[in-house]
Amino acid sequence: MVDFFNSIYLGDYFHYIIFFLVLWTLIQCAQGIVFDDKIVAINQILGMVVCLFVILMMGLRPVSGNYGDTVNYAAGFQKDVANKANLSLFTWSKEWLYTFITHFFAKYSGLHGYFLCFAAIYVGSLWLAMRRIFAEYNFVPLLVVMSMFTFWAYGVNGIRNGVGASLFILAMAYADNIPMMVTIALMGAGVHNSVYLMIAAAAMAWYVNDNRLYLSVWLLSIFISFLLGNQIQEWMAGFADYMADDNKLTGYLTMTEQQMRTEGVIVSTTFRWDFIAYSALGVGVGAYFLWRRKFEDAYYHWIFNTYLICNAFWVLIIRAPYSNRFAQISWFILPLVLVYPFIRERFWVNHERMLAAGILLFYAYGFYFNMLPLLLK
Repeated sequence: MVDFFNSIYLGDYFHYIIFFLVLWTLIQCAQGIVFDDKIVAINQILGMVVCLFVILMMGLRPVSGNYGDTVNYAAGFQKDVANKANLSLFTWSKEWLYTFITHFFAKYSGLHGYFLCFAAIYVGSLWLAMRRIFAEYNFVPLLVVMSMFTFWAYGVNGIRNGVGASLFILAMAYADNIPMMVTIALMGAGVHNSVYLMIAAAAMAWYVNDNRLYLSVWLLSIFISFLLGNQIQEWMAGFADYMADDNKLTGYLTMTEQQMRTEGVIVSTTFRWDFIAYSALGVGVGAYFLWRRKFEDAYYHWIFNTYLICNAFWVLIIRAPYSNRFAQISWFILPLVLVYPFIRERFWVNHERMLAAGILLFYAYGFYFNMLPLLLK
């Protein structure tokens, strides 16, 4: 069993698991039984088992370049282990929770305990969030989350970004408990600073509830970004450098393709219409339910507006080499935007089949980027 986890192909196994879970769910939807009590009970257990297994896969993975930044996290961790006698658990830093967890496991545990902790927070927070928002109907939303084409990558590569965003989604599940919501959101920011953008967007959407305003801003951001190109990210980099002396953020915005190649990273710095289309899935679904179907749900208005604000920020810096890290903070909200109305209200006589069509649409990018290459090997 240990040998199974010591494999460079765990990502492939994960994508196969998601593929078959999607098929399993589509069959239930086609038969109109996905919301039947017995099926719901089975799916709840299945969801917990899958979450546990994914946590083990992510936490026990080998240190390999196949898992992206895993090698850098491992190298940094081993440096802390070598200096553990001098480590303080309560050292203040901008990403204080990340520092605390790293120092704790460097002093008292080992590398895989460290990775398991982050995997448990990453996956467990999303499971708990779906459980709080959707109660016993959490399996389909959880599957939609895991079927994101970036889900695996942010569990083993952009770990801090993924864990921070996951904690923020959990915070959003506590909208009925403001102190708890704020506490968890700040914990997410304590893992990765990008969560502060999510917090600011959520706060703005909380007090200014105007869907058409935010949609207009999102559409305008596409036009401005396409028209002005790299100038926007240069302005933002200068502002970040002046206001916060944030060299990491400035580097994300200004790094050249040549510099990235020296780090072993190859990305496109062009205007990504394919990612705009992916983001537009949430915009289209939200607009349809809010205006066409008159879906009057205050919570949905909030998450939709938060998504629009976060995604508009990313669109403005879409050409930045590491803009995917900013895209992901909105894409983590995307599954909620996509699936929430389907679970909360019945809109069609053949509602389950419409849900099946939605799941297929949501999974299309995950299938194209992750599963199709495996099938074509």
